[in-house]
Amino acid sequence: MIDLAVDFPQIASYLRNAGWAPSVSGEIADFWTRDEGLEVLVPKLPHAPDFDKRIELLTRDLQRIEERPAQDIRNDITRQFLDITDIRADHEYGEQCIPLEAGHKLFTTAKGLVVSATASTLQRRGYFGRSMPKRARDQARRALVGHTRPGSYVVPIINNARLPDLPSQDEQPRLIESVEEAAFERRVTTNLARALGVLQEIAVVRENKPSVRDVHDAVGEGLSFEMCRAIVRPLQEQVVRRVDITFAWAPGVAPPRGVAPGFEFPSGCLDSLKDVAGTLRRDPSNSEEVVYGIVVGLRSRSRDEGGRVEVETLIDGAKRLVRLDLNERQYEIARACHKRSPVIARGTLHRNPGRMASMEVANFEQDLSLPIDIFSQGSREADRR
Repeated sequence: MIDLAVDFPQIASYLRNAGWAPSVSGEIADFWTRDEGLEVLVPKLPHAPDFDKRIELLTRDLQRIEERPAQDIRNDITRQFLDITDIRADHEYGEQCIPLEAGHKLFTTAKGLVVSATASTLQRRGYFGRSMPKRARDQARRALVGHTRPGSYVVPIINNARLPDLPSQDEQPRLIESVEEAAFERRVTTNLARALGVLQEIAVVRENKPSVRDVHDAVGEGLSFEMCRAIVRPLQEQVVRRVDITFAWAPGVAPPRGVAPGFEFPSGCLDSLKDVAGTLRRDPSNSEEVVYGIVVGLRSRSRDEGGRVEVETLIDGAKRLVRLDLNERQYEIARACHKRSPVIARGTLHRNPGRMASMEVANFEQDLSLPIDIFSQGSREADRR
């Protein structure tokens, strides 16, 4: 659940990003300092009777130092662990309003993007239809949107990016269920950005019509008929000239790598988008499941081209080991990520009740949606410093 109230981790992240550092630490409050002798008092206990008053005094101090409104500062503090996806319709009615039907379709687009991105985070399919995973629909019911903003018309989708603190331990890093659950929304947002990047490339940037193979390959990046349909809906309104989608990643969490900050879909590409959607709806490819986890076992002989690995992951909500046979390139990725960085595997999953699960691997890569050493206590301590 997303908490929009101010708490100490949000304040600490904001101050650290602004060049502050803790100087004196206590149980109920810390002093933070910055160059030129600047100092602020930071309350730590949200249930303390004077916490709200202390937050007000802190934002006033920061307002004086930063010379900008206290409310803007407070807003920036509360979004330290939130990824914001802005969906914008550029239209001919200016910045203050939008025709009702076009506005309704833009909110429908927001819901469609959440559902389709969640579905392809779990499975890769060109067309889900009635096979849409229940968790994808549940995610849309839980999703939050912020206030619409001027700028033609902007609907911001709010996603949680906060990861829980892991307990200190001397043993080797391992999969932590709470981290995996908390990371799901960040993975959904990253998957949306990757899929939209592919869609923009094949339907907007590319001059030639994409081949069936191009569209099929885009499914592996998370694109689906349902995602295309979500983009097409507002563009079918004559007043809408373009749909833009931009991502503002949480300042308090390392951003995902390998994704662009925004994408544009002008009305002139409507026919191309419809063609891609039609191809996806007819896509004969089988569903591929996606698992996220860490490599805990490696086995390869000197004459092998590749090797066998074991990945610890969550399957149907329970921690399981999955056995993967990887080619040489994939095995090198597994070696580099072994017990230090999360990975993604995509393919045909065999649950094998009573035995170790296995997967026929279609793709294997490092999970770039999360901080690279999320399972490493050493890296977390370095980040705190």
